[in-house]
Amino acid sequence: MGADNRIEMRYSYRRGFSWLLLFTVLALVPLGIALVGPIPAARSFWIELGVALGFIALAIFGLQFLFSGRFHWIAPTFGMDNIIHFHRKMGIIAFFFILAHPIILILADTEFLLYFDPRVNLLRAIALSYVSVALIGITVTSIWRMAFKLSYEKWRLLHGFLSLSIVFVGVVHSIQVSHYMDPLWKKIALAALMGACMYLVLHTRLVRPWLNRKKPYRVTKVNDERDECWTLTLKPESGRKMAFKPGQFAWITVNESPFSLQQHPFSFASSARAETISFTAKESGDFTSTFKEIPVGAKVYLEGPFGSFTPEPDSHLFLVMGGIGITPGMSMLRTMRDDKDPRKAILLYASKKWKDVTFREELTEISKEIDLRIIHVIEDVPDEEELPEDVDGEGGRIDEEMLAKYLPEHPEKYMYFICGPGPLMDVVEIGLNNLGIDWRRIYSERFEIV
Repeated sequence: MGADNRIEMRYSYRRGFSWLLLFTVLALVPLGIALVGPIPAARSFWIELGVALGFIALAIFGLQFLFSGRFHWIAPTFGMDNIIHFHRKMGIIAFFFILAHPIILILADTEFLLYFDPRVNLLRAIALSYVSVALIGITVTSIWRMAFKLSYEKWRLLHGFLSLSIVFVGVVHSIQVSHYMDPLWKKIALAALMGACMYLVLHTRLVRPWLNRKKPYRVTKVNDERDECWTLTLKPESGRKMAFKPGQFAWITVNESPFSLQQHPFSFASSARAETISFTAKESGDFTSTFKEIPVGAKVYLEGPFGSFTPEPDSHLFLVMGGIGITPGMSMLRTMRDDKDPRKAILLYASKKWKDVTFREELTEISKEIDLRIIHVIEDVPDEEELPEDVDGEGGRIDEEMLAKYLPEHPEKYMYFICGPGPLMDVVEIGLNNLGIDWRRIYSERFEIV
């Protein structure tokens, strides 16, 4: 099977429509349960619409636990970047559906206001009022987490708790109202379905750490890199290291126990053939700023590998990366070097200043061992800091014109990998598309969740 066929199998319209169809069907299952068998007489259109939106919103919220990016069999279909974006967009849709549920019902019949009246049913009023506040809270803190100065660990805890409680109250509310859920089997079916969705969170937060507790790593080196970057090198305490493909990532927990809120995703920077595993990060956040302080010998737990930001074996590589976004590219190029890989690779590497180009010396050495062309794109090149004569480089920023200049002679034989700051990735994605590159060959990786 040729490389073109494999790439089409990974990213394709058929797969996309298949997953959307599956998602839609699953989102309609609770509503389907409600409508199976004898049902009460129909009420007004708006009341029935409000009820239907409530069932669908509950299902979408439950499915969010499935599309949270931690399942190996989902991410390869579209890539982790697309899965995370889908998760966010569906979260916003669920938010509006849930809000529309009580608003439409109350506008159709003010008697539904009694559901929020503590004099009629105190516990119900408290629960529904809580869900209203929790729903706004989970949406606002997810979209504007940085504005609220919420650390990733605190946000993750809050996000998980609010999600579980919203779904739990939604299930209890559906069963208690019992208009469409009067038969016992319907109550059991709905509770079992949503309970399975909720279990996915518990599996990620509790079961996986428990299974991972006997696979610790130890920090063997902490290296200072250019541009305030630090590299952690890890070795398993016992047994073989985690097998991964270059371009993938893992969740890291630096702690004596795997049960910790402190868990962050980082791309593998090391070769897939190396005996150790390394990760490189720039001092830019609460956790990454502590990389340099992690002592040699510290215990580390890894969960993974995840992601499909990985080259196919028969395709050449066109890498467009900026700043510390070079790390998955380093794993690809280091692996190619260790494999004595004959494929071609082109790297457009965007940096702010020449003196801060991370891994620049090693990249030069790698280019002597494999068929690698490096184009350094330096945004700020003052007169006193000209690029060396032997460096293939450009001043300014990467744009469509620059991409066209360095596009390979046979672009259909390449896979295109983009990783770096958001604005750079947006320009490159649009630019490659305008230059006629098949979208199924373009792979992007963002870690905006940290």
